[in-house]
Amino acid sequence: MPRLAHVLFLLLMLHPLVAVAEPAAAEAGAEKPAAAPADPKAALREAIDKYLDQRWLPEAEATKATDELVAKLEAAGCGIEEVEQMLRAGRVHYGESKTKGKLALVQGLTCDHVDYKPRFFVYVPDSYDPAKPAPLLLIGHGGNGAMDADYAMKASLSGTIPWLQSKVIDEKGFIVAAPLSERGWGAIGNSILLSVISWVQRQMNVDPDRIYVTGHSMGGHLSWRSGIYLGDRWGAVAPMSGGYDYVDDKQVYTLVDVPGYTTFGTKEPYNINDYNKKIRGWMDEHHFGWKLIEKEGGHEIYMDELPKVADFLLAHPRNLYRKRVYGLAGSSVVYNNPEKNEKWGQEHTWNADRPIQRSTFHWLRMVPLAKDTPKEKYPSRVWAENLGENRIQLTSQFARHARLYLHPKMVDFSKPVTVVANGKEVFSGKVTPSLKTMLELVREFDDRGRVFHAAIDVDIPTDADKTPEPQGDA
Repeated sequence: MPRLAHVLFLLLMLHPLVAVAEPAAAEAGAEKPAAAPADPKAALREAIDKYLDQRWLPEAEATKATDELVAKLEAAGCGIEEVEQMLRAGRVHYGESKTKGKLALVQGLTCDHVDYKPRFFVYVPDSYDPAKPAPLLLIGHGGNGAMDADYAMKASLSGTIPWLQSKVIDEKGFIVAAPLSERGWGAIGNSILLSVISWVQRQMNVDPDRIYVTGHSMGGHLSWRSGIYLGDRWGAVAPMSGGYDYVDDKQVYTLVDVPGYTTFGTKEPYNINDYNKKIRGWMDEHHFGWKLIEKEGGHEIYMDELPKVADFLLAHPRNLYRKRVYGLAGSSVVYNNPEKNEKWGQEHTWNADRPIQRSTFHWLRMVPLAKDTPKEKYPSRVWAENLGENRIQLTSQFARHARLYLHPKMVDFSKPVTVVANGKEVFSGKVTPSLKTMLELVREFDDRGRVFHAAIDVDIPTDADKTPEPQGDA
């Protein structure tokens, strides 16, 4: 019996709850689309679906596709609010899952950004209804950055099965996606996560504002870093027995943008409990919306905490229009070059036209610093606050440009908007909503919930005397 099959056999014998299927990636998870009720806007929604499915067109072709879709929507009399509703309604067609109640192994997925083909587990609860958007939980496994297939399979199942055994997945209606990474959770790992999300949300009706990430050990490190660098993709994150000292290097600052629930033991290796307690003290002092729970025990998944984690996650849908966000940028604001590891036995190729953006922090988009920026002016930081009454305040150091995305939940587009940076007015005037701006952003991030009606670019000529440490609302 091959090693991989042997590992699967043993695991399934130990966990009869789980039945592993191996559908082809092109058709896994969905049967022939179920007949949808009559929708007078179905043709327009299908045009939006096609537009988003072709998100990797070359720039000139992408611009043409956007202009054609805008013209079609405007000719049909669709205003920007109606197009927002169509985006948030999801795809016109979703199929019924073939593998409800079973853990299905999907093979052959090609990462969107790098030449790596991961496998991943998908679990669809029996309660899933294609007509209703469901929450999605991504589970990152433990291990190391250079594992073989057997090790990755075992690690993924050991981190996923406790969630299934706890019953909270079925009770709360989560779709689960658990990627297998033999390359760790660095730049390639980020591509795996985002590529899996893109695949799952085309097969099943996923609520874009209820996507969460968790993981244990190395998966706990992943969850922390996902909150730090990709926080505007998640409703909340739930690291387990992971993390480093994010206080001294100030990476903890951006975690004000995303809520989190962390568990760790009193007897963790690698100083994990010390780091988590240090972060907890700092977060408590700064009123972050986080829970950091220390348990009596070691490096493990604490089953009694899983229902609490699930409740916390669902209580925190993503809010892209929050009052305050914190952003930082260095000389690059993208992932476009995967790490090298001699144990991989190959060097991967990154698609230069498909970088992963880490420039955005909800409605704030940062601009990279010049390559020759001296170390004492690195990184740039912006503390952005929506003060209400169409006034936005930026307090920053070393940032010279920024883009602000706007939505009716943030400002009144019938009145002028004022932006003040470090005490000086840098913008004042009315902002015109743009259907093209809205569609291009949704398409860029493949995120139907990343809806903003307009954007303004501002220059920041000065620095604040001091950038304040972010304060949460907790």
